Amino acid sequence: MKLRALLNFTFRQSVRSYAGVRQKVPVYRLPQERLSEVKQTLDAYPVPSLDQWNDIRRTVLDERRFTSTNVDSTVLGICNSLESGKSYVQFLNSKGINLNLASKGKLLRLYRSRRTESKGDIDPAEQAEIYDIFQELRQNNPVLDANTCEHLIAALTLTKHWKECFDLIDTIKLVGIPDSGTYSVLVEKCFLTGESELGWRLLDEMVGLKRLPNDDVYLAWVEFSLRESDKLKENIERLLEFTGFKGLFLSKSVGNALKQLPGIQATDSRVTDHGKCPQCRATLASITVSEESFEALRQAFLQAVIIKKDIFNKTTPQELERFQKFLKKTKPYDVVIDGLNVAFSTGNQKSPVVYAKHLAAVVSHYSRQKKRVLVIGRQHMDRWKSKDMKFIRENSFLFLTEDLSQDDPFLLYAALESGPRTDFFSRDLMRKHSFLLGHELGQIFKRWQQEHQYSLTTITPNGRVIIKAPFQYEMFAHRLPEDDKRWHVPLVETCLKIPKIEKQAHWLCLSID
Repeated sequence: MKLRALLNFTFRQSVRSYAGVRQKVPVYRLPQERLSEVKQTLDAYPVPSLDQWNDIRRTVLDERRFTSTNVDSTVLGICNSLESGKSYVQFLNSKGINLNLASKGKLLRLYRSRRTESKGDIDPAEQAEIYDIFQELRQNNPVLDANTCEHLIAALTLTKHWKECFDLIDTIKLVGIPDSGTYSVLVEKCFLTGESELGWRLLDEMVGLKRLPNDDVYLAWVEFSLRESDKLKENIERLLEFTGFKGLFLSKSVGNALKQLPGIQATDSRVTDHGKCPQCRATLASITVSEESFEALRQAFLQAVIIKKDIFNKTTPQELERFQKFLKKTKPYDVVIDGLNVAFSTGNQKSPVVYAKHLAAVVSHYSRQKKRVLVIGRQHMDRWKSKDMKFIRENSFLFLTEDLSQDDPFLLYAALESGPRTDFFSRDLMRKHSFLLGHELGQIFKRWQQEHQYSLTTITPNGRVIIKAPFQYEMFAHRLPEDDKRWHVPLVETCLKIPKIEKQAHWLCLSID
């Protein structure tokens, strides 16, 4: 056992040293004035002369913190075309200067940029150049670092040797998780070359690892589907089902591609707050979390979010026990309120009297409806001496956590323990808690959150509380329950940015006959 432990330790150390743990290397940026100066030169001279490159390199080196180690990767990072990048490499060769790994990585990214600009394949000569760089790097480096692997994948997927990328992605997995861009270019290549099932397996893997696909992945699948005309509608339904089930959003660019497909009728729409589509006059499917799914979420929440690997990183064992005893005595509740979140919605420079008054207004809103209310706060709120705090204590259950504890997990835990009909009141997005639950439970959490999270819009001068209610309809791509050929697909500006858990402004009303 001692020998095995030693071997495992030695392997981990070699991975850290040679496979490229993502070390936090300082990123030095040129001051804006210098950067503009270099860019002006590159704009005016797409392929600068040797003397011009010499001046550009000296300009960067003149800045403090730039050395012969990082100057060349910086210059290549500024290059606005593959031609200028190659020209700079020729300049370095003329000076007898060899490119380091960081510089070669920036050069490889320029090949990817060339493909993006041309909207097509790069020429065979450039593909051969990429493969030569790959072979040279692999020959001179027994184990490549993760960053270099990602740069290589970005370029190798432009060539016929793209399947070499699977060894590279496995190397990255030794020390971490490949980024979204790395996964995306590989899935895109799978789809474009007809390796559809391989692409779907990889896509499912990346989404499970919280990596968001980019537009090119979806557009590649649309292109593949057009080539399989007899399966076009089936393939598009597969895409919509996947994004709906996984809780992913398509962008407007992908929506435009869907609108141009033969045999598919798709029009832009703006769904109302009541879930009504003005195009087809149908109402979206209501969002529901089944009792079975809710129970799985409730049971997993404590260990996944509050107790992580037996470490109480949100609270203490004593406080958790005190809270559980409190819940046992006082639940169920109709609504659980994040006290500080509501109080500080007025701004964090107000007095405790103002905070208490704000919170009391929300408690009063629910107590007038005969709701059973729990307020989660922190112990320093005990010092808020006012008639409003007295009102809060008399009209709700109040639990104050230690000041160093995180109150979000208490809020969510209380709402889940109270039962599937309990709502919670907070403006927080709760994304970190969804992440800790993993992909499958995280999706259930998001649906439950969408169904049950209310938040404060404002309190009017006369004390009226304006509350933002959740969008009670399916928020992701889905079929209509009464018409399985009709889809409603929400569209966002960019699929790489996670939107808030709320109704999207733009939708696609789509019919697949």
